[in-house]
Amino acid sequence: MPEKKSAAQSFAGNVMKYSVATYLGFAITGLALVVKGLLPSAVLGAPVTFMTYTATFMNLGILGLDQALLRFYHEPPAGALPRQLFAACTRFSVAFMVVLGVICSFFFAKPLAAALGLGSAGPGIIPLLFVNAGLYMLVRYLNVLLRLENDLRAYTAETLWMQCCYNLVYLLPGFFTSSVTILALTAILSFGVVAIAFGFKYRAAVLSDLPAPMAAGIGRTVLPYGIALAPAQILFSLSSGVCLSFVSNYCGDTAQGLFAFGYSLAQLVTAIQAGFSTYWGPYVYAHYREQQERIARVHDVLNLLIFGFFCVLVMFEDVVFWIFSNKRDCLSIFPLLMLAVVFNILCEGTVYGNSIARKPWHDTIGIAIGAGSNFLLCTLLVPDFGLAGAALALAASNGLAFLYRTVTGQMYYRTIPSFAKTISGFLLAFAVTAIGTVLWQHFVLKFLLVGTILFIYCTLYRTQLLKLWQMGLGILRRVLIKK
Repeated sequence: MPEKKSAAQSFAGNVMKYSVATYLGFAITGLALVVKGLLPSAVLGAPVTFMTYTATFMNLGILGLDQALLRFYHEPPAGALPRQLFAACTRFSVAFMVVLGVICSFFFAKPLAAALGLGSAGPGIIPLLFVNAGLYMLVRYLNVLLRLENDLRAYTAETLWMQCCYNLVYLLPGFFTSSVTILALTAILSFGVVAIAFGFKYRAAVLSDLPAPMAAGIGRTVLPYGIALAPAQILFSLSSGVCLSFVSNYCGDTAQGLFAFGYSLAQLVTAIQAGFSTYWGPYVYAHYREQQERIARVHDVLNLLIFGFFCVLVMFEDVVFWIFSNKRDCLSIFPLLMLAVVFNILCEGTVYGNSIARKPWHDTIGIAIGAGSNFLLCTLLVPDFGLAGAALALAASNGLAFLYRTVTGQMYYRTIPSFAKTISGFLLAFAVTAIGTVLWQHFVLKFLLVGTILFIYCTLYRTQLLKLWQMGLGILRRVLIKK
């Protein structure tokens, strides 16, 4: 028993060690949320949409080669050196991004800006979008390189800078201007500073020579691997952007800003999962044969934490919207937005079977189902139901993606120890969503009902709750003993 406790504490310690940059970055996300809460909704929507599509076009331009770099960096093909592989992937992505950006900017700028919900900024916003996406792509590549070369200090610093650029810096001019162009230029400048600062430090890697035979070998091995992974990344980052675009085109800038703030607030739930996933994925791939029981236990712990945090946020959401009273109109859709995020997070404990069985296309199909159904549901619901229709579309589409990926993942590798318990947990989550949506104007009644469901969760997952308590005490004892 002591050995098991020690192993559990060691596992938790490793998760925390791999989460330092993520949890420091969470403070940046929290500050960004405060800024979003203070900015007028009419100012907030367009820049958040701009940055959302920055991520989408970054994933489109990078073509999955960041994941290919992670896979092949220590086993480069055709006799290439690791840094030569980095240079080849970076240059190919940059070339593709330039070609795509030029074509879209010269021939499709006006319809593309309108389709993305950025029509108010004019067609000139499209070239700025591609420049920003290209710089974000370079920053992402450098982030992967720093992690692969175990430069922990530089990796942590660059990760925090990257999160500042993506979540916070571009919003600050919003206190003085409503010009989307100025906010976009601020984003470009911030990403550019990070790319130059860390690109100069690793300029030898960026400028590595690429002999022709090596480049051909990389093209045969690395490029197909990355392209196979690209659709899932592109579609995943597209989901919230689709909702923002529909809300902008049918409901206006103010509603777009309300949706953007509500979704950002809902993503606070990812604080539990973000650092965890950095450590968890490699752990599952390394130990899935001999540690299936532990992997299943972690699934239940993750469910408890996410469902519990979900309940707490719905119980106290009125406090947040009392502080940011100018965003109170999105209070009624907030539980739906949170449910959408919960579906994404809980995939972390259910879908690894697809990768273990070497059938990653199931994840791509699942994410495609989510993106396609999101577009269809937004088309049907947003014109008549506005914000509520967009929130329902996002939650339902994420639920469909979660269902497909989970069913296929469990076919190949079971991580759910009790389907009855997991299904019960989701039924309770649906109840919380319904209570929060229908009774959003009745704080006391909503608080009591959701508090009752939280108590049921704690009873349902009492074993996991006790283990978390024991692990926490064990870690605290070790820290005190060291001191």
